[in-house]
Amino acid sequence: MPRFRFRAQAALDLRRRQLDAARRELADAERLRDEARVRVSRADATLAAARAAGSARARQAGTITDWHWYRIWILRLEHERVAEGVALTSQEALVEASRRVCAGAKQRCESLERFREKAREAFDAAEAATERKLVDELATRRFVMNTRGFQGVSS
Repeated sequence: MPRFRFRAQAALDLRRRQLDAARRELADAERLRDEARVRVSRADATLAAARAAGSARARQAGTITDWHWYRIWILRLEHERVAEGVALTSQEALVEASRRVCAGAKQRCESLERFREKAREAFDAAEAATERKLVDELATRRFVMNTRGFQGVSS
């Protein structure tokens, strides 16, 4: 009996490699997004601590230079927080783009896998039909032989 051979196996293998690559890219994008979220959280915490320190310093006696220093420091931290927020937004957009690419690669791979399954089912059905045909032919021959054998003995 012939073995099942899927003619588009090379294409299916390529699609599987593309899906694996897309999944790796998605995982990398999610990792970078998570790192950006951590940086935003740290920037928020640093900014809150700086504002608290600035408020505490403002309540104490000091020079105008101290007040300006805290104000500029807090302003710099706010700018850093905004930059981290922009980086996080950018990473989230990359994750969504990677997710769409991964979904498309998965869909293309699954379509070829379904095609392979249908081809396998057709092959199995053809094999079963051939086997039934052989069994039917064998049964017919036995029947004919038994029938002729009985006729030859009774004549």
